[in-house]
Amino acid sequence: MIATKFNPVQFFWKGLNKFQKIIMATTSICIVVMICIAVVARYIFGSDFYGAEELIQMLAFWLYFMGAAQGSRERSQISADILTCYITDEKRCRMAQLFKDFISTAICLLVTVWALQFVMWGVQMGPKSPVFRLPMLIPHIAVGLGFVLMSMYQVVYLVQDVAAHVRLARVER
Repeated sequence: MIATKFNPVQFFWKGLNKFQKIIMATTSICIVVMICIAVVARYIFGSDFYGAEELIQMLAFWLYFMGAAQGSRERSQISADILTCYITDEKRCRMAQLFKDFISTAICLLVTVWALQFVMWGVQMGPKSPVFRLPMLIPHIAVGLGFVLMSMYQVVYLVQDVAAHVRLARVER
C-alpha cells in the first residue's frame, strides 16, 4: 500500500465541494417531499400543510445559493462573453478574459460585502418567520455563505488566470 501525503488544501477543497453537494441534495429532496406532502394534504385530504411555503422558502435559499456557489466553483454559470468571440488575436483574447475576470471578481466582492451586512442586520434585528417563528437568520446565512464562497472561487480563479497569462506572456517573448 502506498502512503499518500496529507494535503490540507486539497482536503479543504474536497470537503467544501462535498459540503455544497450535500446541502444541495438534501435541500432538493426536502423541498420535493414537502411539496408532495402539501399537494397530497390539500387535494386528497382537503386539509392544509400549514407553513409549508415558509419552510420550503428557507430550504430554497440554501439550495439556490449553494447551487450558485457550485456554479462558480465549476465555472458553469451563464455569461455573456460575446467579446472574445470577435477577438481573433490570442493575446488580446486572454486580456479580455482577464478583464472580465477582474470585473466579475470586483462585483462579486462588493455584493459579498452587502450580503455579509445583510447577515449582520439579521443578527442584530433577530427577525422571525411569520408562521413557525424560526429565525430568519437561517436563510440570511445561506445568502452570506453563498456569496462568500462565490467570491472565494472568483478570487482563486482570477489568481490562476493571471498566473497563466504571465506564464504564457513569458513564453511568447
